[in-house]
Amino acid sequence: MEPLANSLPQNRPAPTPSPESRLTNQPPATPTAVRTLWVRMAEIYGHRWSTSYGSDPDPEGAAGTWAKGLAGITPVQLADGLKACLTSAEPWPTTLPEFRSMCLGIPSLLSVRREIYGKGDRTPFAILVWQKLDSYRLKTVSAKEADAMIKEAYEDAREHVMRGGALPEVVAAITQEEKKPEYVSPEVAAKHMLDLRKELYGDVSGSDRQ
Repeated sequence: MEPLANSLPQNRPAPTPSPESRLTNQPPATPTAVRTLWVRMAEIYGHRWSTSYGSDPDPEGAAGTWAKGLAGITPVQLADGLKACLTSAEPWPTTLPEFRSMCLGIPSLLSVRREIYGKGDRTPFAILVWQKLDSYRLKTVSAKEADAMIKEAYEDAREHVMRGGALPEVVAAITQEEKKPEYVSPEVAAKHMLDLRKELYGDVSGSDRQ
């Protein structure tokens, strides 16, 4: 006889999709977005772009690969990536992974290292890097080993975000207004002490005169 448990409906929670599956399920960049990207990149890098990736966004060539590589990137993020290219000192065209990183706003390793050692607020990406570090060991190893640890955590976090993983939320720090002590004159302090003694022991004016 089949066990009763086997005949009951099984309410199992749906598995959480991995970053890889979320990225795979995203549609590629639209042909319009890719054409706009091609024009802007040619304006930024000139012949170096067309020599590397072609003058026309052929969907069967490099443009098709870029469209797939930019899956899930919003128009705003695409604009952020182009802005990063405009302000970069690098004269050669960016690669697809580099450009996707720019679109996602992933800061440089140097910037993250400064946030790790700094005392100010950290960006969500720097928080993710910090979560992947052994903070106790980071304080006990040499500077060279610490840099290697931060670089490894940075690359791990970068890979996570590049594959569609989420960044941690920044919890706003709760600031409390510092209450400054109030200073009173000796006369006022003596009066408060007398009132307190009256509450505790009754009228003590007669004992004070003795």
